[in-house]
Amino acid sequence: MISVRVSFFASRACLLFIALGLVSGCASFGRGVTEALLGTQQKEAEDTRLCTVDGEAFAGIAPMLERQAADPVSAGNPDRTTTKIVYVHGIGEHQPGHSGELLRSLTETLQLSVRAGIAKRIVLAPPNEPARAYGEVNVIRVTDAERRRELLFYELTWNLITYEDKAAIEFDKAVIYSARRAAVNQRFRLFTNDVLPDPLAFIGNRGDDIRGSVGQALCWALSARWQDLDALTEGARCENSSFYGARAAADELIIVTHSLGSRAAVDALQNTARKLDLPLEGAARGAKFATDLKAKRITLFMLSNQLPLLEAGQPQQTVTAAGNDYCGPDAPRADGRFLERLDMVAFTDPNDLMSYPIPQTWAREYLDSRLCANIRNVAINIAHVRRLPVLGEFADPLTAHSGYSTDQRVMEIMAHGIGNTRTSKLVLERCTWVEVDPRLD
Repeated sequence: MISVRVSFFASRACLLFIALGLVSGCASFGRGVTEALLGTQQKEAEDTRLCTVDGEAFAGIAPMLERQAADPVSAGNPDRTTTKIVYVHGIGEHQPGHSGELLRSLTETLQLSVRAGIAKRIVLAPPNEPARAYGEVNVIRVTDAERRRELLFYELTWNLITYEDKAAIEFDKAVIYSARRAAVNQRFRLFTNDVLPDPLAFIGNRGDDIRGSVGQALCWALSARWQDLDALTEGARCENSSFYGARAAADELIIVTHSLGSRAAVDALQNTARKLDLPLEGAARGAKFATDLKAKRITLFMLSNQLPLLEAGQPQQTVTAAGNDYCGPDAPRADGRFLERLDMVAFTDPNDLMSYPIPQTWAREYLDSRLCANIRNVAINIAHVRRLPVLGEFADPLTAHSGYSTDQRVMEIMAHGIGNTRTSKLVLERCTWVEVDPRLD
C-alpha cells in the first residue's frame, strides 16, 4: 500500500511539472517513476491505440524520392532534383546526432539503406558576430542500394544558443544545494534546470537567435547541393554564399519539427519570406529566391505540435483570414504570397499535456495567410493507455510527447501519406482517415 501511495504522489508530481511546460527533450527523465507504474501492466493483446487523420489526402515523402529515379546519382547531373529534410528539435539538452533514432526509422521506412561515409558540418553564424553561438547543422546523405533515390538530412542543433542562460543556474548542481533535497526531488530539479530556460529564452531575448538559426538551416538547404558544401563550414552566412537560393526551385523540401521547433520553424519561414520581399539594394539574388519560393510547395511535419500554445505572447499576424486573396492559381494577390503552399501535418497525442491540434478556424485567425497553409491533423496515441490502481486510466505523458521516432504509424504516414494508392497497409489497418474537402466550405 505504501509503494502504491509513493508511486501515486510521484506521478502527481511528475504531471505537475509536465503541466508547467517542462516536457520537451524529456525522454530520459521521469521514466523511473512512470515505468514503475507501467511495468507491471501487460500490453493489450491487440494494439487499439487511436490513429485518426483529418484533412485532404497527401502523398508523403516517397513520391518526391521516386521522381529522382530516372536520373541516378551516379550520372552526376548538377541540376538533378534532391529531396531534403530539415529537422528542428524542441527544448532540452541536445547534442549533434540527437536525430539518429528518427533518421534510422524514417530511412528504413523509405528503404534508403546506403549512407555517405561523412556528415558535413555547418557551424552557423549570426549576423555581424561570427563568434557567437548560433547552433550547427549536420548534413547526412543517404540513398537506396541502386543510387537512384537521394535524401539529404539537415539536423539542426540550436540549443547551443541557450547554454549561457543555463550557465546562470549551473551553481545549483553543487552538493551544498543538492544534498539538501530528497532524491526524487533532485531528479525533478535537474530536469527543471535542463529544460525550463529554453522556453523562457525563446519568449525572451533569445527568440530571434533561435528563429535565425532555423532560418539559416532552411537557407542552406534551399541553396546548396551536397557537392557545394565543404566538410566543415564555419563563420559563413548562407546569404553570402555564391549559391544563395540556387536550389529553391529545383529541390524538394520537407521540414520536421518536435515540440517548440514547430513555432520556431513557422516563424523562420515567415521571417525569411518577409526579408526576401524587401526592396534592398543589390538584392537581385534575393528577389529570385523570393520568386522561387512563391512557386514552391513545402511540407511541414510537426511532431508533438506546440504551435497554438506558443502563440501566446506572439504579436498578431498582419495578414490573416485572407487565404483566397493570396492562394491558388487564380488568387488576385498571388504575387504577395510567401509560398505556393505549406502542407502542415500536426501530430498530437491527446495524452501529451503539451501538444495541440490545429483547428481550421485557429489557422485562419492566427497563421499568416501568405503562407498558404493546408492543415492536416493526426490524433495518435503514442503512449499506451493503461488502467492502474488508484489512478484509473493513465498514459505516460513522457512517451506521449517524445515517442514519435519509434512509432511505425508515424513513419508510414510521413513516408507514404494517406488517401492515395501508396498508403501503407499498416496505416490502412490501424488509422482512420476523415477526408476534408475545402470545396464544401
